[in-house]
Amino acid sequence: MASIYKALIITPKTPTRLEILNPGYLVVSKEGSIEEVTKRDPRRRYKNHRFVDHSDKLIIPGLVDSHNHLPQYAFAGIGGKELLSWLKTYTFPRETLFKDSTLATEAAKVFFKDLIKNGTTTTATYVTIHKGATEAAFMAAKKAKIRALIGKVMMDRRSPRALSEKTATSLAEAQELIDRWHDPEGRLQYILTPRFALSCSAELMEGVARLAREKNLPIQTHLSENLNEIAAVKKLFPKAQSYTDLYNRLGLLGSKTLMAHGVHLSPAELKLLKKTQTTIVHCPTSNRFLMSGTMPFRSYQKLGVKMALGSDVAGGYSLSLFNEMREAIESSKSLAVSTDGKSGAPMTLAEAVYLATLGGARAVGLGEKVGSLHKGKNADFLVIDYRRLSPMGADDYEKPEQILSRLIYRGGPEVITGVFIGGEKV
Repeated sequence: MASIYKALIITPKTPTRLEILNPGYLVVSKEGSIEEVTKRDPRRRYKNHRFVDHSDKLIIPGLVDSHNHLPQYAFAGIGGKELLSWLKTYTFPRETLFKDSTLATEAAKVFFKDLIKNGTTTTATYVTIHKGATEAAFMAAKKAKIRALIGKVMMDRRSPRALSEKTATSLAEAQELIDRWHDPEGRLQYILTPRFALSCSAELMEGVARLAREKNLPIQTHLSENLNEIAAVKKLFPKAQSYTDLYNRLGLLGSKTLMAHGVHLSPAELKLLKKTQTTIVHCPTSNRFLMSGTMPFRSYQKLGVKMALGSDVAGGYSLSLFNEMREAIESSKSLAVSTDGKSGAPMTLAEAVYLATLGGARAVGLGEKVGSLHKGKNADFLVIDYRRLSPMGADDYEKPEQILSRLIYRGGPEVITGVFIGGEKV
């Protein structure tokens, strides 16, 4: 139904600036696209549109989680180990279970339901090596009506026997899933998903790069998350100048590639990432939870490296991107203190919102369709009851910047009263 929503509207305008309409009017067509966002009451011009008065609510764009792992959600919050030992103790045993299609189906239903509950309307998601589990994920995402880039994890060496594939089989099954599910004009897309260099042969990664070129597909993998991981990659691929150089030699870098973490990168690697327009997906909760380190956001931002934000469940312990925005800001503050300001100014509220919305949308190739509230885009948005954020209910702290700060620092699914994807409440 064509509708006009009146509310406080906050949307990213640039990577560092927000647009605030207080109040604003969001005009949504019956097809689910944004017809107009304005400060002037447009009801005379849209007489057949339903009017919804959310004068005491906040509307923001739907959130974009640019990195997460569906099978790991079951053990979110359980850690106490660094990356490589954590993978062996929790991740690989859990992912082995996804050969059971019934288990995989139920896990996918819960996962996408909870993503939406937390305000995520677009997601880039890893499944497991199992084709059946990946099919189940696509079916659950379709039913949930979420926008999703989903990939079958690819691993052909140095992996547990139950999670190791033959190179040709991995590539062939990816091709079959692409043919069935990839729809660049719809809500579901396939994203090629080699886990990381430690579990993938050069032949497999070259095959992924070739498929990506042939089909114009996005790629997601991990980069420089943990120092022990980096050392192991160097030992495994001694001819590469760096972890990033390895991926570049194999053809994996590019404007449609998501590199999760990127905590420990040299100036040469950052220059290469910028040159190829590759995105680093910042996962601050996971970086701290698994004791990987602190990504120097301001340094990367000053160099012009593309960035987005990811929950990295279950290295991250929550699917809430409000939590991730908070962690991103706070980790940048801690780094500024520990370096006596040499790391640069901490991340701002506006920058955190950008990473969780338009920055993520641009990273996954959907920046012209979602990520901000502007004319012509799909109407993916959240309705927030911001007075629930205050311990006192209605109070004197209701300037837009104060409301946004409270949302990031105190927000969760309990304050979200509506999640809309393509104009439809889901």
